[in-house]
Amino acid sequence: MLTLEQNVSDFGEIRLLSEILLQDVTGRAGEKNDDCAHLDISGKHLLWSIDPCPTPVASWFGKASAEVWGCYTATINLSDIAASGGTPIGMLVSLELPDDTSINFIRGFQSGLIATLYAAGATLLGGNVKSAKKFGATGTIIGNAGKKRITRLISNNNCVAYLVGNSGNFWTAVIGNYFGWNGLSIDYQASLNTSLCFPRAQIEAGKIIGNLPFELACMDCSDGPANALFQLAQLNSLDIKLLPNPAWPLQSEYIHLLNEHNINIENACYQFGDWQLLCLIPSNECVLFENILHGLPVTKIGYATQGSGTVLHEDGRRLMETSLNQNFSGGYNSIENIEELLSRFMYLPIFR
Repeated sequence: MLTLEQNVSDFGEIRLLSEILLQDVTGRAGEKNDDCAHLDISGKHLLWSIDPCPTPVASWFGKASAEVWGCYTATINLSDIAASGGTPIGMLVSLELPDDTSINFIRGFQSGLIATLYAAGATLLGGNVKSAKKFGATGTIIGNAGKKRITRLISNNNCVAYLVGNSGNFWTAVIGNYFGWNGLSIDYQASLNTSLCFPRAQIEAGKIIGNLPFELACMDCSDGPANALFQLAQLNSLDIKLLPNPAWPLQSEYIHLLNEHNINIENACYQFGDWQLLCLIPSNECVLFENILHGLPVTKIGYATQGSGTVLHEDGRRLMETSLNQNFSGGYNSIENIEELLSRFMYLPIFR
């Protein structure tokens, strides 16, 4: 009987990594799928990561300038350093350019890249450039680890889940640009478009996290908090129960705009776009955690206890793996237009 060969879409990104790609990765077993590789060299603990620049959603609204591409190339790499509790040192960037790429585009890209790196205290260390049919940018970044070795693992089985960073601003910007702003002030529109076009990694929070006096697990939310919750629950064999109404740091005007277009706040806050950090904190350290990160947007979203790796809403609904932003499984990189984007991530329930 003929057996059809499996392809990557049969696996999805998470399974592909765990069952095949990470099998030959060196390093400590629990660190192989961390946001960064951990390098212990000559008594120093360094962090190293690599990521290609995603196509900005802003491109569908004519807002993906060269500066936006440069910003995203830096941000996706800086976010990995932040999630590992580190301080970024610098980046190498490899560019693939069609022969007819304008010099002004290159200057704009470089401007957005450098501005984002400098704002994070990092520099451009070099890179590569080559001719190609399509534009692409891939960065690799190195940083210093904090005093604490921050990974996605935690031994404590009585934890509280927090998101560090704003939530919901990105998707509010998408909704405003697509449907119209419905009277939202010019200042709010500008702020939301900054979230859409020039996201910032949680560098300040990452530095603090890397020097906390207790263990914690942390993961970058470049693929969305829902994806990060799923992975941390599975990796640590924890059952995470989410609060029914987290105190999302969203302006009431933004919530009104989302409600006008029947967008569930859960989708806007748990899907990708806002570049938060997801942290699992031992329950007895929550007060200290909140006090130390006072002044930064920190949202308590749920509780974790020993279990089988499920993520449940307090009302009993379960986080659906099919709703995750996951490569090779209908994730963002497979989306072809803005209507499909909204259908897939805003109108498909995350919990069922």
